[in-house]
Amino acid sequence: MDGNRNHLNFSCDWRFGFNLQAGLKGTVGYLLDWSGCGGLNLKKDIEVWNPFNNSGQKVVSGRTIKCIGLIEDFRYEGDPSDPIRIKAYVSKGTAADIRSRLGRPLTNPRLKLAWYIISFDEIDKLWFEAAYVKNPKTAEASIDSTGGDLQIFVDSQATRISDTLDIGVFGFEFQVVPASKKKCTLEFANGSKLRLVKQWGAGQ
Repeated sequence: MDGNRNHLNFSCDWRFGFNLQAGLKGTVGYLLDWSGCGGLNLKKDIEVWNPFNNSGQKVVSGRTIKCIGLIEDFRYEGDPSDPIRIKAYVSKGTAADIRSRLGRPLTNPRLKLAWYIISFDEIDKLWFEAAYVKNPKTAEASIDSTGGDLQIFVDSQATRISDTLDIGVFGFEFQVVPASKKKCTLEFANGSKLRLVKQWGAGQ
C-alpha cells in the first residue's frame, strides 16, 4: 500500500494471482462483484487458488476464490468523496459483455461492486486482508466522468497470462464515485496488525 499523504493505492501482481507458484508471496486483488449500469451484471467466471486460506481470512474462505477478474491497480486518495479507480483483467466472455453494453448509451451509471486485496507481511510471515468493502459487503457507486466521458474502458486485444500459458485475458478499467446519498465502510491494511477504516460516501 502506498501510504503517501492520505493515498490508499495498491499495485497487485495479477499474473501471480492467476498462476500461483508454491513458496512465492505477493499482493493479489480480486474483483468480487460488479452489477448495474442498466443490466451489466458480470459473472464470477474466473476461479483461482486462494494463497491465504486460513482462519484469519474473513471475506472469503476455501482453497479457491471465484471472481470476475484479477486486479492490477487500485487507486484511492482516501477522502469520503474521492473516486476509486480499478484496473483488472477479465475473461474473454466478460470483456465481450462489457463491450456490448458500452456499444449503447449508458443512461444509468449506477452499480454495486466489491473488491478484495490480500498481501503478505514479510515481518510476521502472515497473509493479511489489505483492502475490502466491510459494511455493507458491496459498495453502491456511479461511474465517474471526466470531461463528459464516462470512465469505463475494456481492451479489444487480449493479454497473455504468461509466456507458457496460451490464455488471454482483457484489461477492464473503471473509475467510480459514491452513489448519491449512499455510504459504506472500507477497510485497509499495510500489515497483519495495522488497520485503517474509511467511510466512502456521504449517506443521507
